Amino acid sequence: MNRLVLFITEGKSEENALYSIMKSYFRPDPVIFHIYHGDPLIKRYRSGNPLPEIDEIVRYEMRKYGLEKDDIRRVIQIADTDGLFIPDDRIIMDPSTTHAIYTEDRIMTPCPDSIADRNNRRRKNIRKLIEARTLPSGIPFSIFYLSRNIEHVLYGIVRSVNDNRKTDLAYDFADSFGYDWQAFISYIEENDLTIGNDYKESWKLIQNNIESLRRHTNMIYLFNDND
Repeated sequence: MNRLVLFITEGKSEENALYSIMKSYFRPDPVIFHIYHGDPLIKRYRSGNPLPEIDEIVRYEMRKYGLEKDDIRRVIQIADTDGLFIPDDRIIMDPSTTHAIYTEDRIMTPCPDSIADRNNRRRKNIRKLIEARTLPSGIPFSIFYLSRNIEHVLYGIVRSVNDNRKTDLAYDFADSFGYDWQAFISYIEENDLTIGNDYKESWKLIQNNIESLRRHTNMIYLFNDND
């Protein structure tokens, strides 16, 4: 019997870019994406215990599609790092900016205290998710990162892009790989995007110094973790 693979992502770009790749890897099991339209590690996970809230997302999708718990094969979250692990002294006051600007070694912002507070809350939540292998419901769970964000990792773009450009880039990326998940793995390897020798070490290394601002992803371990 086919069982659903549920992805949880921050925006539509991840679905647009990655859906066909994930569908090809997990077939014949169906794949769906739950889109937050924002940063779930701040927007939703304010309780300090994110796992029950992920279960609530799963229950929402189960109600939507008329599923039971046993119909869910696994839940996979894909998160941007956005420099969340960098030291506070790499968050630089810049009153000439109107919003946070990310580079590969610092965040420039008119409100450094606000960014530092955001990072602190995100770290607490994401560390609980990193350690989890199942949700409270017993459904298998794992979380993978794109650093700093999907445009940075998949396309090598350092600066922020607008929503229209995000959409165009995501569709172009999907068209490049079609339903070839092995080509996606080759792309990750050829661009040297992975740090660490396994899932656990990849999370340990991304938390070092300014690595969460640099171009990394541990999504290659998603393909080594097929239950």
